[in-house]
Amino acid sequence: MPERRCAAAPHGVVLAETDAEAARLAGYLVAGETRFTRHFDRPIGPYVVVAAPPVVDAAPLTAAGFDHALTWPAGEAFREATRRGIEQATRSFAASQNMDPVQTRQVVDNALSRAPDDRALAAIDSAMMPHELGHLLFTAAFWPDDRTEGGARPKHYGGPGPDWLDEAAAIVMEDEATTDQRRAQFAQLMKGETVASIGPLDARPILTDLSGLLERPHPGLARLNDPAAPRPPMTGIPGSGAQVGVNFAPAGSAGSGPRPGALDTVFYIQVRRFVDYLIERSGQPTILAEIARAMASGETMETWLQEAGSAHGLPASVAALDDDWRRYIEAA
Repeated sequence: MPERRCAAAPHGVVLAETDAEAARLAGYLVAGETRFTRHFDRPIGPYVVVAAPPVVDAAPLTAAGFDHALTWPAGEAFREATRRGIEQATRSFAASQNMDPVQTRQVVDNALSRAPDDRALAAIDSAMMPHELGHLLFTAAFWPDDRTEGGARPKHYGGPGPDWLDEAAAIVMEDEATTDQRRAQFAQLMKGETVASIGPLDARPILTDLSGLLERPHPGLARLNDPAAPRPPMTGIPGSGAQVGVNFAPAGSAGSGPRPGALDTVFYIQVRRFVDYLIERSGQPTILAEIARAMASGETMETWLQEAGSAHGLPASVAALDDDWRRYIEAA
């Protein structure tokens, strides 16, 4: 692919428009690989990340021997798509408030003035590129023979594992800034405070219900099964299949209810703290790998806890785990 520049991570490569862009993105993947090894201690197959635009056909890359090919929106086209997504979300909000054209233009201009700059978009790359790669590496590590049936309604939001566990594998790949933010937002929600990206929502009943998390599908699963279902604003490169959520709150919308995608954000926040709980209680950075091995062999969380929970410093049932979780978060 002579029109592309290439930079390498230990197990993968990045194809981008410039050497500098390829090197920047590869740095995030190096960090992500380190986190994956720390938490799962499994081999990482060769992968390629393609920065779009332009959109590249993944078939030749797969034929060249890459196990995974991930398209990632980047560059000026992505920045323009982000601005476009913010404008669309703001215009939708203005219409819901019956604003006239002058008022609409004012709120749109205000929103665009607060659009993510290059630094903010780089922060998205730093967290979310490893996150998305984490989904792929996790499924390949524990469900290597997984094949999604064409046309079938998905039973899970990501891979074949439980949604909370699949998301945990991606979340532990995120950078430190995003990890700290999720922990801080959990604390805010437990205090009854409003998190800007979520909006007014009493999330405590959700966060304290651990047994519910273990059974609950990812909130985005309904959108996969029903294209007409409401969805948060997304931005990306047309035709690439790669999109990033832009949970942007227009000024003056604080009292209008939870943001689109609020339950998705709560799900991620709860999973992050549950991972912290599992690692702290067990003293094992690789505890997710232990659970994943059991889930991949057909066990449930209940049977795994009964058989191995005490050996890992955890309660011996989901009910006891739920009780201990409540004590843990209340004491934090």
